[in-house]
Amino acid sequence: MPERRVGGARSAPQDDSAAAPTRQPPRLLVKTTIAVTLVTVALLLIVVFVVMLSVRRQVREAVATTLESSQRLFAALETRRQRDMRAQATTLAESPTLKAALDTYTAYSPGAAETDRTQLFATIANELEKLAARVEADAIVLVDAHQSTLAAAGPMASRWLRGRPVSVVAAGGDAGRYDGVVHLGGNTFRVVSVPLLLTNDTVIGTLYLATSLDRAYAQSLSDLSRTQIAILTGGLLLAATLDDQQAREFEGAMARANAADGAITLGGESHAFRRLYEVGDTSFYALGSIDAESGPATRSATVNLAFVGVGATLLALFGSFRLARQLTEPIGRLSASLEQMAATRQVEGRLPLTGSSRELDTLTETFNRLMASVSSAEAETEAAYTGAIRALAMALDARDPYTAGHSERVSVLSVAIGRTLGLPLDELEVLRLGALLHDIGKIGVPDELLRKPGALTASEYDAIKQHPALGARILKSVPFLARHLPIVELHHERPDGRGYPHGLRGEDIPMPARIVHVADAYDAITSARAYRRSRPGNEALREIWRCAGTEFHAEIVGALATALPGVTSEAREPEGEMVEG
Repeated sequence: MPERRVGGARSAPQDDSAAAPTRQPPRLLVKTTIAVTLVTVALLLIVVFVVMLSVRRQVREAVATTLESSQRLFAALETRRQRDMRAQATTLAESPTLKAALDTYTAYSPGAAETDRTQLFATIANELEKLAARVEADAIVLVDAHQSTLAAAGPMASRWLRGRPVSVVAAGGDAGRYDGVVHLGGNTFRVVSVPLLLTNDTVIGTLYLATSLDRAYAQSLSDLSRTQIAILTGGLLLAATLDDQQAREFEGAMARANAADGAITLGGESHAFRRLYEVGDTSFYALGSIDAESGPATRSATVNLAFVGVGATLLALFGSFRLARQLTEPIGRLSASLEQMAATRQVEGRLPLTGSSRELDTLTETFNRLMASVSSAEAETEAAYTGAIRALAMALDARDPYTAGHSERVSVLSVAIGRTLGLPLDELEVLRLGALLHDIGKIGVPDELLRKPGALTASEYDAIKQHPALGARILKSVPFLARHLPIVELHHERPDGRGYPHGLRGEDIPMPARIVHVADAYDAITSARAYRRSRPGNEALREIWRCAGTEFHAEIVGALATALPGVTSEAREPEGEMVEG
């Protein structure tokens, strides 16, 4: 080895290999334990994070589904509300005393003295006060043929000043048939109007029923839907059940982008929103907080995950050789369980505690709580689906007053028959929802056929017979309803092959479809129709027994006879006594 000089002096040669200490690699068990522990914890955190995102996504979808249901509900309620208000206005406009008072005013006011005119106004106002006591509108307003206010009554009558013109439509429009929104000073009203006609159809004035679009109105909508409500007109917030900061932020967001639905952050919280309906330049929105649904569980899970991550890291870095070896097997089992759960998506199961360490048990418990949250979210989603199905069946039944509650009663009776036959719980659930939807195809059948008071012609009966196939086509686009399609499509098949739409025979007809066929027939016989009265249950059962083996399967009829004492009162309970007409 060559010599080296230090500061000009000669130094002794040195052995570099002897001077540098030998660094030994860590033992394989320690290195493997640390690596496996870190990787396993990382994988666990990723899986849990994915589950957290899945929970939040499902909560968002559940909130969106609720808002969508609210939109359909409010569309129906708004249509009914305005129809009822117009009906009330039409009834009030037929008041002979009000017509007489207005006709007298029109005839004598131009040349009358001021005292006489005052008396004429007082007479009209007195008649309006009587009419206002009969309706729930905030104001009932009478205008003359020139659309000038003559008198107003009701809690907000002071906003409609006498002599002020009421302009609700463009020139040439029909003010006597208006249905929309009126901006009056600092107030906005939802109004309907009807003309006041003399016997010769001469228009002598117009009657308005007005409802104020204020916070009280928004609160009433919120109570109905159990969501937050915001009302905007011309891009400006009119009323809302949100707090002031959230209301301002929502108003600003809608001013920038007039979206019909979506997600928005209000006051630091994520909200889903959906436009319920529009009237002119006025929009009604429903809002639901996503964070309020998922926030507590997410925050708790985040804290627990942080603790687990820190604990796992400390154990991996500073754990002893013995503890590391003890942890290897439990972590492996836990990882395998998590992988199996993620692959099969069986979130109902609960991971057992290993008992090997507090950190692992905490991690397992945290994951179990997250899985419980996923199960709860799935249950809420399923409940939303069930509610949508029930609302769809009720909407169908509502088309004909004679069939109100029919789908619900058939569902109850079908489940009772299925229990008598010993069907499993999952098949009973399929039977319950399938029976609710069995007549969904009648959506495509015209009202004049469904409500026809007399016998149907051959062509009309053929049109009615299309509803099972039409119902199946409608529901095929909904994957989770696949198990219910045979009920909807085949509930009019008969064991003798004379049913429809396919003419199936005997055992070729699925059991749920046979059950619904019998339950449907029993409820039809015991319910009143426009063309006949209802028949007692014992007569209906005898009639069905008479057709057993040809039109109905005998074993289903026998199960019906057994189930009837226990379900008849239950099926009738929601409606009480059957009402004819």
